Amino acid sequence: MILEGKAYWCNLKEPNKFYGYYGLLLTLNKTKYLQLKKEGYQVKDTEWGYCLNIKTKPKEGYKPILVNRKEKKLKMFGEIPNGSNVKVKLESFDTKHLYGTYKGFKLIAVMLLDEVPKLFV
Repeated sequence: MILEGKAYWCNLKEPNKFYGYYGLLLTLNKTKYLQLKKEGYQVKDTEWGYCLNIKTKPKEGYKPILVNRKEKKLKMFGEIPNGSNVKVKLESFDTKHLYGTYKGFKLIAVMLLDEVPKLFV
C-alpha cells in the first residue's frame, strides 16, 4: 500500500530512543481515514488532522529506505522535519492475540516530496 501525506515525529534513521521502533505519524485525508478505520486499523484524529501512527520494530538488517522525489538515496542531516510532504510504502499485517486481532503496517520506504532542507541556508 502506498499512502501520501504530511509526516510528523519521524524516527527513520535511528530507532526511537525510548520505545525502540522506526516510524512516523502520517496525516491522511478524511476518506482514507474512514476507510482504514472501517478495515480495523488504528487511526486517530489528532491536532495535526487524521493520522496513522506507523511503527516498525527494528530487526537485524532492517532499516526503512529513504529516498528523495527523484528516487535517489536521501542525503540529509537529521530526521525529516515535521510537516514535510511524504509518500510511504507500507506492508500490512495482522496478528491474533489474547484480546483479538491487531492490524498494523510495516514501513518499507519513505519518499520526501519536498526539497531537501539545507543545513546552511
